[in-house]
Amino acid sequence: MKAVIMAGGKGTRLRPLTCSLPKPMMPVMNQPLMRYTIELLKKHNIKDIAVTLQYLPKLIVDYFGEGEEFEVNLAYYEELTPLGTAGGVRNASDFLDETFIVISGDALTDFNLSQAAEFHKERGGLCTIILTRRDYPLEFGVCILDKDNRVTRYLEKPGWGEVFSDTVNTGIYILDPEIFNLYPPEVFYDFSRDLFPLMLEKDIPIYGFTAEGYWSDIGDLTQYRHTHLDILKGEIKVPLSGTKIGNEIWIGENSKIDPKVEIKAPVYVGDNCHIKSGAFLGEFTVIGNDNIIEKGASLKRSILWQHNYIGSEAELRGTIIGSQCVIKAKATLLEGSVVSDHCSVGVNSMIRPEVKLWPKKTISDNSTVNTSIVWGEGVGRQYFGLSGIRGIPNVEITPEFITKLAAAYGTVLDKDTEIVVSSDKDRYAQILKRAFCAGLLSTGINTIDIGTATTPVNRYAVKVLTVNGGVHLRLVDDGEEPRILVEFLDNYGINTDRNWERKIENTLLQEEFRRVNFKNVGELKYLPQLADAYVERLTRVVQKDPIHRKHFRIVMSYDYENLSSLIMPLLEKLGCQVIAVTQSSPSVAYFRGAKTVDHKEFTEYYSPEALANSVKTSKADLGILIDRNGEKVTLVTDEGVLLTDEIKTALMVMVALSSSDQKTAAVPVSAPTIIENLAKKFHGQAVRTKVNPRAVMEVTKESYFQLHFDALYCLVLILDYMTSQNVSLTQIVKEIPDFYMKKATVPTRWGDIGKIMRQLIDDTKNQEVEMIDGIKIFHPRGWTLIISDADEPLFHVVSESSSQEEAERLASFYVKKIEELKG
Repeated sequence: MKAVIMAGGKGTRLRPLTCSLPKPMMPVMNQPLMRYTIELLKKHNIKDIAVTLQYLPKLIVDYFGEGEEFEVNLAYYEELTPLGTAGGVRNASDFLDETFIVISGDALTDFNLSQAAEFHKERGGLCTIILTRRDYPLEFGVCILDKDNRVTRYLEKPGWGEVFSDTVNTGIYILDPEIFNLYPPEVFYDFSRDLFPLMLEKDIPIYGFTAEGYWSDIGDLTQYRHTHLDILKGEIKVPLSGTKIGNEIWIGENSKIDPKVEIKAPVYVGDNCHIKSGAFLGEFTVIGNDNIIEKGASLKRSILWQHNYIGSEAELRGTIIGSQCVIKAKATLLEGSVVSDHCSVGVNSMIRPEVKLWPKKTISDNSTVNTSIVWGEGVGRQYFGLSGIRGIPNVEITPEFITKLAAAYGTVLDKDTEIVVSSDKDRYAQILKRAFCAGLLSTGINTIDIGTATTPVNRYAVKVLTVNGGVHLRLVDDGEEPRILVEFLDNYGINTDRNWERKIENTLLQEEFRRVNFKNVGELKYLPQLADAYVERLTRVVQKDPIHRKHFRIVMSYDYENLSSLIMPLLEKLGCQVIAVTQSSPSVAYFRGAKTVDHKEFTEYYSPEALANSVKTSKADLGILIDRNGEKVTLVTDEGVLLTDEIKTALMVMVALSSSDQKTAAVPVSAPTIIENLAKKFHGQAVRTKVNPRAVMEVTKESYFQLHFDALYCLVLILDYMTSQNVSLTQIVKEIPDFYMKKATVPTRWGDIGKIMRQLIDDTKNQEVEMIDGIKIFHPRGWTLIISDADEPLFHVVSESSSQEEAERLASFYVKKIEELKG
């Protein structure tokens, strides 16, 4: 016996999952649905199979081929125009030269087809319909059989007033080739609506075989979910890949599940997955191949296809996720929701019950989606954030994305421009750097690879080489999910402005890249010695010999892999005694400097508080914690006092103006008022700027170093000041007048930010205000700054006053005011 698999349906009731995938290719327990049909046919020794195609036929042909891998012979018959169920089978009549079975490619069953075939042979008719029983038969054809199992009455999809039986048509038929004599070729013809009524009218026998077993017509999303539940409950036995572990848990090949993952059976996990510590997989969860589930994520009764990323503490509740999706940290997807292929759901976002996202939709952070999104880009946002482009490694920021990003950047630059490119020492960041270089070179941009570095080194390289800009790629791992950050610098070595960012974004979105003749691609140079030149230049901006004679004793915590090649040579040149513990290898202490120190008590410095304690214990001159990029510093005085950000800002202004020819210092509008007086004391000027990094950098863009964004520059200036004034860090801090500040944040929605800011401006039009950035409202005893965040939908409220109590009162007042304006 031969077979015909009907595989041409569009699956409209399964949208959006079938937007780019034919229904027979939808994964059920990590396998295409049609594969189960082929396995059933093969089990009953039916190996010569025709497949009728119409919707996205290539995807089916590419997967199943001619059937060799599945030990069957497949022949394909494509409908160029819709022919209906019977018409589609008639289209394969040249293949069907003996009794054959017609079966749907989008149903799952374990019926005994051999028994049905024997039944058909015994009755000797042209047509046998395989039947089953359903309590709710409205979506099927219903039959009445006589004592010989001959169909006496048939009605397709009746209403409740028309129901006369619970015996329904499964869409599986056994037919003889003579059936084709009853209707013409190449016309639309349906079994249930055309052929069966015709046969009953002409009194041509149709028999019904009522089968025992499982049958699921996967016609909509609800039935798709139920089918997975039925398999996991054991209501139908289908071959599942992977190893069965314990109580109804299947794990695929090469999947890594942390011991601290909690699993409540039954659960299925496909191949090459990584389920991280603290994740929870609830019962009836199905995870396809190549999925990453981050720490603390919780999945219950959810179905994931392939190549998805689920962020830390995300919650999935009865949802379906297609392929190549990114669900970011703390996102919540509720029961009945569907996220189809290539979608991104932002941090802290919520997809409400029954909401569906069509392919390639982007939902921004902190959004709530109440209705399905079919057209457009979704609730999206720009690529660039406050400091560049940030994304999940090898999920959002992939080598192919980076190559396109570089080509977009190169396209907006003039040909023969020179750009400096670097990365940190993370292996993946280095891969991306090479991809970025390739993209730039392809657009005719000359590229200087300075190797592994930090952003401050890249800034210095742009200035000293007098090139047109710089790009630095690095890993950001601040205790949450790791991210890749791509930073773009202009010809001054400072962050690019928003106009440049828009040009890059537009070119990237349109993919209108400049392609030069292959003989005119850019030239690649390699200059790894720029890091050494950066260190040498740092020693020349201070009094190196006097500092060396001081033999400062410093407790340091830093990332050894990324920063040791900068920190150790610099402090050796300055003669410092360093008690250093690397953040990347906290169990090992590294000691360098002019003198050897006892290291027994110095093992681990995880936090600023621990660093402060160690400074006191070791009687050091100061303590410093540096981030892995060498930009941000945390300072501890010789008395073990941890300096606040505001004190640190004042300190940096003091040491910069005292030891530099440059008499201007940038200060963000959020900094305390006392800084202006400090600047005057050192015959300099404090220039108030917006709080974003570029605005702060623009004030001193002519400098080789950026005071607020270069930890080592800050350190050498402090050492220089301590040397020239012969004072301790504690004594310097005492020069800073007292001030009192309070900070707070107020979450909101993106759409409310403009409305709230407008209302605040209207409400304060009779007060003294400043609008350098946000709105700064002045009071008799201080001020309050209200500013929206660049990356998240929230407001920052900063107050300063003559007492801590008053600063807190002002901040509280405006927090409540914003809450009221939110409605």
